[in-house]
Amino acid sequence: MRNALLLLAGWLLVAVSCDRQAEVRTAGAASAQEVSGVSEPVLREASVMRGVVVSCYRWGPGEWDGPAMEPLLDELGQLGVNAIQIHPYAGIDRDGGVAYRPGPVTPATVKPIEWANERGMATLLKPHLAYWGSGFDWRGEIAFDTEAQWQRFFREYEAFIVHQAELAEQTGAQVFAVGTELQKTLHREDEWRHLIAAVREVYSGKLTYAANWDQTGNVPFWDALDMIGVQFYFPLSEAMPPSDDDLRAGMRKWLSRLREFSAELGKPVMLTELGYAQSEEAALQPWLDARVGDRAAGAALKLRCMKIALEEVAAEPAVSGVFLWKWFPGDRDHSDEFVLQYDAMREVIRNAWGSDDVAMRRGGAVLGGAHP
Repeated sequence: MRNALLLLAGWLLVAVSCDRQAEVRTAGAASAQEVSGVSEPVLREASVMRGVVVSCYRWGPGEWDGPAMEPLLDELGQLGVNAIQIHPYAGIDRDGGVAYRPGPVTPATVKPIEWANERGMATLLKPHLAYWGSGFDWRGEIAFDTEAQWQRFFREYEAFIVHQAELAEQTGAQVFAVGTELQKTLHREDEWRHLIAAVREVYSGKLTYAANWDQTGNVPFWDALDMIGVQFYFPLSEAMPPSDDDLRAGMRKWLSRLREFSAELGKPVMLTELGYAQSEEAALQPWLDARVGDRAAGAALKLRCMKIALEEVAAEPAVSGVFLWKWFPGDRDHSDEFVLQYDAMREVIRNAWGSDDVAMRRGGAVLGGAHP
């Protein structure tokens, strides 16, 4: 039943979202369909962001700004990657408190962006709330009981986000995300719009919000942003095991719906995360970070899912970028189910991006290059 409900939510995503977004579109602004009579996607830039999320085992310091980071960027460049994402953390408490340490954390945010710039690579800076130890099961559960807690949360969260946006401006990061998977906060639209306006005061690049795959249509402030950010963990197939045709059909279904949504809002789509667990259920529950079934079969399915996903995303004109989840600096044991840094996955990425002239166009070709 749970899987069926998740699939139903996904099927309804675009139909619901188009109605909702029609209500919030600015007065006098015409959609692509209103102008042409035909629903057309918002075309991506000449060179899209073909990125990897560089994650960390702790909070970032000593990892993103450590000695392993530059060799990692060089390796990614050889695979055809032209963009990276990092996700600075702040803590979250049940009472609405948001804790971060701008002093020691700042170099871990600034240095990797500077190193990426030196290599002609673009950056998406996407702050995360670290929910572990907070009593929340994940970011999508963050919500509060009292008005005082809500007010504290948005006051302190906005301070964190504006600080990160200032760093994004300072370093020339091309895209900045104002939030990630905070679906139970979306009804506080006024606070979100205030936060976005505050970010615009200090940051001149592109803005997005990273919506969980089944919540894309529930974001009431897309009109205030530049790109539709999607955590792309859509279920691709219920078949066990799925064929390549099953996987391809699933990708095309969801990309088609996102294309329609892009046309309705007049904004391009950014896949802020795309990844698959090492699991026999990777196609059904891509978000599930636990191995299910035979390990070898799960590893093979993960590779097939990623290969087909990259092929289909490359053919989708509404998508202006994709970030693969995830890669770590250094040589530690990379046993995480989502990790990308092993030879078979390197080959999948290289085959998709490494020989593509468009993928290798960097710097100024990517989303207009670094902003002033």
